[in-house]
Amino acid sequence: MTHQDQVPGEASGPGAVAVGSNQGIISTGDAATIDNRTLHLPAEALRAPADVPAPPGLNNLPAPRSAVFVGRDEDLARLRAAMDGGGAATVVHGLGGMGKSTLALHYAHRHRDRYNPVWWVPAETPDGITLALASLAAHLDPYAGLTASASAEGAAWATAWLQSHEGWLLVLDNAETPDDLAPVIGRLTTGQHLITSRRATGWHHLAQPLGLRTLAPDASTDLLMRITGEPDGPDDGPALEELAAELGHLPLALTQAAAYIQHTAIAPASYLARLRSHPARMFAASATDNHERTIARVWQLTLQAVAARNPLAVDILRTFAWLGPDDVPRELAEALDDDPIAVDEALALLHAYSMITLTPRTFTVHRLVQAVARTADPADPHRAEGTIEEARRRAIGLLVAALPGDPLFSVAGRPRWRALLPHIEALADHVPPARDDEETAAIWLLTSAFLQSEVQLDRAVDFAERSMAASQRLYGPDDPHTLSSRSILASAYREAGDLAKAVPLLVQNRDDCERVFGPATKGTLTASANLAYAYGLSGEVDLAAELHSRNLADCERLLGPDDKLTLVSRNNLASAYREAGDLDRAVPLHERSAADYARVFGPDHPETLTARSNLAYTYQLAGDLDRAIALHEHVLTTRERTLGPTHPHTSLACDLLANARGDAAR
Repeated sequence: MTHQDQVPGEASGPGAVAVGSNQGIISTGDAATIDNRTLHLPAEALRAPADVPAPPGLNNLPAPRSAVFVGRDEDLARLRAAMDGGGAATVVHGLGGMGKSTLALHYAHRHRDRYNPVWWVPAETPDGITLALASLAAHLDPYAGLTASASAEGAAWATAWLQSHEGWLLVLDNAETPDDLAPVIGRLTTGQHLITSRRATGWHHLAQPLGLRTLAPDASTDLLMRITGEPDGPDDGPALEELAAELGHLPLALTQAAAYIQHTAIAPASYLARLRSHPARMFAASATDNHERTIARVWQLTLQAVAARNPLAVDILRTFAWLGPDDVPRELAEALDDDPIAVDEALALLHAYSMITLTPRTFTVHRLVQAVARTADPADPHRAEGTIEEARRRAIGLLVAALPGDPLFSVAGRPRWRALLPHIEALADHVPPARDDEETAAIWLLTSAFLQSEVQLDRAVDFAERSMAASQRLYGPDDPHTLSSRSILASAYREAGDLAKAVPLLVQNRDDCERVFGPATKGTLTASANLAYAYGLSGEVDLAAELHSRNLADCERLLGPDDKLTLVSRNNLASAYREAGDLDRAVPLHERSAADYARVFGPDHPETLTARSNLAYTYQLAGDLDRAIALHEHVLTTRERTLGPTHPHTSLACDLLANARGDAAR
């Protein structure tokens, strides 16, 4: 190219322009004027985009942020299959920090020989796309940049080039919305587009979606080890596995943690302890100069975008950060607003930004998203301490309102109890016992009762102990709430086989109920029935029978023959007679008890089946094996149908039937 200085003046000659006041680039057809200097271009500068070949191996791919790339072979294969599937565009979508850009970058590097050019386009904004395409124009043809007075014209030239050539790959990274890409993708069908985006929806008319998942547990631990080095001590390996699980196997979080461990030379267990005690600081901590690439920062930007469009969506995310991450019932979210359509839109927006995974009945939140969302951080306007506390209160209120009826006698409520149990357990983990209040104490109490009915006794004891501690602190020792909590705790100890703890609590509760409520009240009768039952389990069968007999008479007189406590007392008295060897009194009382349960609660109710099981066992002890076996078979079949084949009560029925058949065979 030759340069010739020109004297400012009037335009003259074919294609000439006056340049005395020009700034920038002016196209004249065979020359360009830049900063008052005219550049005379050779003839090849006039070629149309279709006539310009791409230089061999043209690409602008950045180097990977890290040389460590593990656990993505299957995802690379899925991406290769999608790219080879005939579609012009594929979008890799997922939560921020999932590794979408890293996957796309490694794919582009591995397959550079398949495409030309391969061009990386920062696609966060339309301006970014325009600038990247203008840069492509300049690299395809140095003169294309000189003939464009703005990047928009350079982008238009690049678009024309792409339209007229095949075999190229555009990687459009971190696209904000499908609408930003429609003007580009919609016009280009001769090459391929690989898109990365947090947006999970809205791509159906533009690109084939490919959701990216978290790493497998083994790959997560491998990633940590590759950055931190081999474990120094025997405890480091298990600590890294625990850390990987704590971080939800999210690549960015794992890389952030590993870099911190390496930079500060601390043990993995120490990092885990810091993460649990100072989560806000650790989520924001960076061991490099790139503070934008931390979990806290990446998701703060996402929350800003979500909040700007729908504040309710952010409220939902903060609220459900306190519950379990998986299978959250949508109806719980619907209780947050009177307008179900508003909730639908908020959930859809969170799903679109990959902050949740939405199904028709439930949604899922990544556990690390929850951890960040429930951690107060003064640097983040979406995580102010007061806002986080308000979300915690909302979550507790939602669970209280959603709890079904009596966990022991309400059969219809059992499926709902099972669905809510993981969320109750998560709330118990996230709320320190010192912050338990009236609502959480009630939740723990009812949950213990349900777990006892499900024969999950260790957890039943844990919830009962926590409810008891909260009730004593909140209400005092003589309040009905405290007495109920003590009763449930004693019952949990009893069912777990710890009679040494159960009996003293039951004695105390019976005495306190008599003192607080009086002897002829339902609370006192319940406490007496529980104590009598524990005496029977302790081998004091005569004392148990005496208390049960007295209690049954009081229940029939005060509550009537069909009250639940009356039925329980009659069944317990029959069992006490049986344990004492008095089968003449035990058999007719068990027969009446089984009939009454079936009449009051229905033939398939768990308590009815327990009464029938007791009757069958009593028949067996009395030598009436035909009736015993038939009734055991009925109980087993019904429990298999209503509770499932693996339920502990079903297993017990199977064992009792086998025992009866064994007696018959001897």
